[in-house]
Amino acid sequence: ASATDEGQASLPSSTANLVKSIVGSGVLSLPVGLAAFSSSRAALVPALALLSVAGTVSGYCFSMVARVCAATDSSSWGEAWSKSVGEKSSWVPPALIGLLTLSVSIQYTMVIGDSFSSIFSAWGLPALLASRTGAIAALTAFGTLPLSLLPSLSALSFTSALGVAGLLYTAAFMVLRMSSYGPGSALHAAVPPPLRPRFEGALAFSPKVFVLVSILASAFLCHFVAPNFYRELAPGAGAAPAKERKMRRFSLLTAGGFALSAALTAVVMAAGFLTFGGACDGFILNNYAPTDRLAQLARVAIGSQIVFTYPFIHVGLRDSAQALLASVFGKAPARVPTTFGIFALTTAIAISLTNLGLIAAVTGALVSTSIGYVLPSLMLGQTLARRVRAGGASRGDKLELLAARGITALGVALAGIGVWSCFV
Repeated sequence: ASATDEGQASLPSSTANLVKSIVGSGVLSLPVGLAAFSSSRAALVPALALLSVAGTVSGYCFSMVARVCAATDSSSWGEAWSKSVGEKSSWVPPALIGLLTLSVSIQYTMVIGDSFSSIFSAWGLPALLASRTGAIAALTAFGTLPLSLLPSLSALSFTSALGVAGLLYTAAFMVLRMSSYGPGSALHAAVPPPLRPRFEGALAFSPKVFVLVSILASAFLCHFVAPNFYRELAPGAGAAPAKERKMRRFSLLTAGGFALSAALTAVVMAAGFLTFGGACDGFILNNYAPTDRLAQLARVAIGSQIVFTYPFIHVGLRDSAQALLASVFGKAPARVPTTFGIFALTTAIAISLTNLGLIAAVTGALVSTSIGYVLPSLMLGQTLARRVRAGGASRGDKLELLAARGITALGVALAGIGVWSCFV
């Protein structure tokens, strides 16, 4: 059956699931992207403008994937890529998705270390366990690793609602604390000096603005699940053909899901930056005082959410690793040794790295811009180019082909500039 015939999901439930897919703990690194180029409160205005543009372009590219699926009668990203771009390069999307899941696994492990080291310290646990390395080792050995070894993850289905609840609480807590960390307050005094609020200087352009652009590319990244949402969405009732009705509903899904996600993302970015300014850490919850009970609850919520959702990311990484090893050696290794090998690698990297914002920015520049901007626009561009060559393209098709080519070029440029700006 075609992708159009399979959908049963309603528009409201699909919108809620899309928001859950977009908004993750990665939004907690957005304030440092803003702080990277300015310590002035006025910087929030262009930052919110950039967020709006990034959300709009990301949403448009998300819809591109579904439109290619509809035009080629495809039900997966790989199938859509092969039919639109070509089978010879069919390894590109899974390779990039594998790199993405590797990066996310490392970032999740870093967040676990940052969150639970503070929690364990506040609980008075031994210094070894309350250290960042100790927290990562303990939560890996007794949390994420055993959960990732489960033969089925169906028992963890509740974590989707848990994650949204944790993020909503964290956003509300950050707004509530915006005026609580001013100089002279008890909470201000309880924060280590390098992490205390710092606002200085006038707003001026800096190439470091591309650090924020790169992190924003990651913040709205969910394009690899676009075929799933298109396939599962019900076309709804009406006189128009089912594919046309379904595409119209998918456009509403995209607009609603990305708008709600942008709003929540903007709240977190603005609240974190307006509280701590240029002192924002790569994981913004690190800025809040160890004695702040509401912050401790936020760390527990975010840390627990990541522990329970980590296995879902690991499955994608493990599948990509097994497929890659099978293509190289002719046979894929078993599930359990592959899992242990991946955990050894990601844990070692997460322990050795401490700057979550840098990891998010580099990943955003290289991988997220490719998956979010370059690949979707390439697929739609090739689909429209064939239509133009066949003589059946409308004026709108020709204009959109130019737009798709422009986004492809923009994505490539942002990837290069983004990586450069992370290290200058």
